[in-house]
Amino acid sequence: MSYVPPHKRHENAALRESSVPPSLLTNHKNTKIIKANDFISRWFLVGTEHNNNSFQLVPVSPEWRRGPEDKQPLVMLAKSDAGKMETPWLWVAEKVEDDLILGFDRAKKMPLRYASEDVNLRLFARFGKVLFNGSSSSLGSLRDENVTKRGLEKLKNSFNTNVPKSYVENVAYGVVSKMGFSVEATKELYHVKVFDNTRPDITISCKCMAEVNALRHLFLDVSCLDQDLDMRLSVDSKRTLTNLSENEIKNLKELTESAVIDPNVKGGLKWPLGKSSCAGRFSVCGVWHTVTTAYRNSSLRLQVREADRYDFRTGIGGSSREVFLKLKALSKLLKEESVERKCVSDMLKDCLKTAWDNFLKTQV
Repeated sequence: MSYVPPHKRHENAALRESSVPPSLLTNHKNTKIIKANDFISRWFLVGTEHNNNSFQLVPVSPEWRRGPEDKQPLVMLAKSDAGKMETPWLWVAEKVEDDLILGFDRAKKMPLRYASEDVNLRLFARFGKVLFNGSSSSLGSLRDENVTKRGLEKLKNSFNTNVPKSYVENVAYGVVSKMGFSVEATKELYHVKVFDNTRPDITISCKCMAEVNALRHLFLDVSCLDQDLDMRLSVDSKRTLTNLSENEIKNLKELTESAVIDPNVKGGLKWPLGKSSCAGRFSVCGVWHTVTTAYRNSSLRLQVREADRYDFRTGIGGSSREVFLKLKALSKLLKEESVERKCVSDMLKDCLKTAWDNFLKTQV
């Protein structure tokens, strides 16, 4: 299936339309991350021997901001280096190991549910900042008073993976050579997000194949007080649609091939009037334009991605820089039916030490 219109096709002035079909702003409410019924989510705080009263909450700096000034979340900062842990990755490994194994075991059941389709299990370490969200009054009181870990656990938190440009350069020009990564490929892709009104709980993503939006099984967020960045371990399953009918393939091709490349709109693609939906069933609900460079070594796959996204349903778009590790060797080990727990534990510790040593500082 084509995921982009022909690269030589340019915008025609006669087709110039808003990149957001008006009907899409009020329809299709499936804008959230899709989580499994048995989804696991945990938050951990690491960095000092005595967590309480060792940190403070401060407003996010400009590079982490997403919304209006009066609705900005807070991030954690250590008050001092006193009580700094010598081997924090060992503490984290002990805390996350049980949940990681349980979440991955649950994810392994997905291929059994979709025997006729290709299901890919993925284990990532992502880097960014844990943000704490709440009402302005609740966040204000936490900012002004001594903050405890128990108090933070009552707040909603999110994970922002949009990292500073300096960090991306540090990874690309320093960490890659230091860790013996070799360049695998650089790919520029347009991802067309399609809403199917017969299956409103999913979103179809069209690249060079049709995929269902990833199903999340596990988020383990770690606030790292002694580092510049925080970390998220995540497990998800992504399903490629291999049982589409000829008519469904035809309709999805019609949507993707009618797109016009326009670098002046968010997401990089737009649709002529009346071409953003077809067959009374499928409609474009979003688009991503990504440039991803992948690096590989014997046990890890590193991806550095620049993304320009636009959600037609909400009218919200934005660009980001992201760096994440696909933990290939650990994922392969967890997929085995019978594996020694110690092998998993040792490899998890190695992966976390790699993250601590190389991916949680914005500068060398």
